[in-house]
Amino acid sequence: MIVFDTVYAPRETKLMKVAKEAGVDHVLNGLGMMLEQGAEAFKLWTGEDMPVDYIRELLFSEDN
Repeated sequence: MIVFDTVYAPRETKLMKVAKEAGVDHVLNGLGMMLEQGAEAFKLWTGEDMPVDYIRELLFSEDN
């Protein structure tokens, strides 16, 4: 089973907490979706590829 909450703030929602407690293997928030949407918008506006790997590291770092 997969639980995907499209919310990206807070990083862990009540739905996500409950899913983890219930033993769901794959629990995701909306940060990945936001990243990919941002990359597509960046490409449309600039014609350039966004540095997705770099931005992913920033988004998912423990400091953020």
